[in-house]
Parts: sequence; C-alpha cells; structure tokens
Amino acid sequence: MAARNLRYIQFSGQTEPEGIHLALPLDTETVQLLQGWGDNPGYHAQFTYNGVPLKGHPGLDLLTSPGASILAADRGRVIEISHEPGGLGRYVKVDHHWGESFYGQLGELLVETGQTVTRGDPLARAELLRRPFPLHLHFAIRIHPFNRFDGWGGFNDPTPFLYVVELTPPILETEDAVSTPSFMLPPMVVETKGLRRP
Repeated sequence: MAARNLRYIQFSGQTEPEGIHLALPLDTETVQLLQGWGDNPGYHAQFTYNGVPLKGHPGLDLLTSPGASILAADRGRVIEISHEPGGLGRYVKVDHHWGESFYGQLGELLVETGQTVTRGDPLARAELLRRPFPLHLHFAIRIHPFNRFDGWGGFNDPTPFLYVVELTPPILETEDAVSTPSFMLPPMVVETKGLRRP
C-alpha cells in the first residue's frame, strides 16, 4: 500500500522513539476518521480549554457502530470516569507510565475508577443514541510532561503511536474550516466558570 499522507496512514510494527506503542481503541484494523488531529481550526477556535482558544481538534474522532467495544490502548489504571454535558459526553481517562489516554462519547461503561486494565481490555461501549453527528469515539492522549494551556488542552496527536494498518482520511475535510457545517461536527461545550475540563 502506498503512503498517501502519513498524517493518516500508519503501518503495523512502526517503532516510535518515545517508546509509546498504542493499540487501536476499537476492535478493527481499518478506521475512518470523522475528525483528525488539528482539523477544523476555525470551528474549534471558538472554544477554550483552561481559558486558551483551541488551535484545532484536540484528538481523533473515530467512527464507530452503535454499541461497539471501546478498548484500552495500553496497560494502565482508570483514574477518572465522568461526564461533560453538551461536549465530550461520558468519558474515561486511563493513567499510563507515559501519560494518560482519554476516551469520550461513551455509552455503557465496563470499568470502575481505580481498576487496572491491560491493552485491549474493554472499557465501554459506544453510544446507542441518535445524534445530529455520526457516532464516534473521541480518542486523545497526553504525554508527560504536558501543558494544559498550550492550545490543545495538553493533548498530543495519537496518530504516530497507533498500531493500525490504516486510518482513512476524515470524511469532513474542507478547504475552508470556518464554513464547515457545525451540525455535522461533534459539539464542544463552551467553557464557563466552574466547568472542569477533562
């Protein structure tokens, strides 16, 4: 397979200098992206993370089927289970020796806070509810040390660290990200006083 765009294509067995090797958090080898890392900067710039406007999409939105298994990308411990209404929805954070992984837009939860998980363990199931946007998993990582005020919420692009055969390009790519229809994009919640960003 020819490498069309290395931002979206990765091959199994690739070695990363950071030593972080993540399994795909879905039970499949080929994944279609709803939004890739840094996509739609015009849309995301209207939202802040710890008071700082976002530079783009701070993770990967991976299309899923209703009730699909959401899997741990690496061995770790579940450190947070919560809900961000109107934004990332129900989510799980897992602590790892290299940082943390984040799984949002979840349906049924299959783990508890404090639980140790291994790579590939089921964490949750994808949502079953109908939304004005496609069902997806919002997947992101933070690598130690991270800065939550960097315009990305401290998140890093997970793409180079994933063991997958192929990530197909986002279905919503546009030349003019500002004019991308907001009803097609997953929502972000406006940051208000007292809101705790995950």
